[in-house]
Amino acid sequence: MQIILSQLDAIDRYLEQHQLDFLDFKLEIKDHLATATEELMKEKEIPFEEALLLAVEPWENELQVKKYWLISNERLFPSFVIQRIKNKVAFHYGVVFIFAIIAAVLFSKYLNENQTVFKYSVGFCGSVYFLLRRLMNNKKVKTSYRFHFDYFYMPVLLVFAWFFVFQLSFVYANFIGFLVLVNFPFTIYYFVKHQQFIKKYNLK
Repeated sequence: MQIILSQLDAIDRYLEQHQLDFLDFKLEIKDHLATATEELMKEKEIPFEEALLLAVEPWENELQVKKYWLISNERLFPSFVIQRIKNKVAFHYGVVFIFAIIAAVLFSKYLNENQTVFKYSVGFCGSVYFLLRRLMNNKKVKTSYRFHFDYFYMPVLLVFAWFFVFQLSFVYANFIGFLVLVNFPFTIYYFVKHQQFIKKYNLK
């Protein structure tokens, strides 16, 4: 007994009800549930609805929605998503902030004469970020890669405020600038991974 399209749609709706909207994670769990449901339908000779209820039992804890302060205070995530991305978020935050602080202190002490090159470098990275963000927003596909890409949106805004609006203290301005510079490789990586995911599944 093979699962049909309407039954796959039912699994989709079930996962969406549990706030699972990162498509890369959603497809992974959907595949597990579809396979388990199909096997239960064959083994126990039961209808799809009953088989799906049995298939989701092992996932009940993983799909329980809750907030997690390190990821977001504004929305709920399934426990499965929190477990999968919290270590990446912690690593992302840790690397960017530690290297930005060290670089800002060293720069303010020893490299003041390169302030113009520094500003242009930060401006370039910030401009590329906004360009990639615009390209990414042309497609409504939500992935964990897109979430990570957007994680340092606020520091980039602060950099442009530094350039065009406010006069911030030198060390603080350097720290904000280095946030953008150190985050730039993460920006490129997650943008590429997001685009590869879209291409792989032919999403529009």
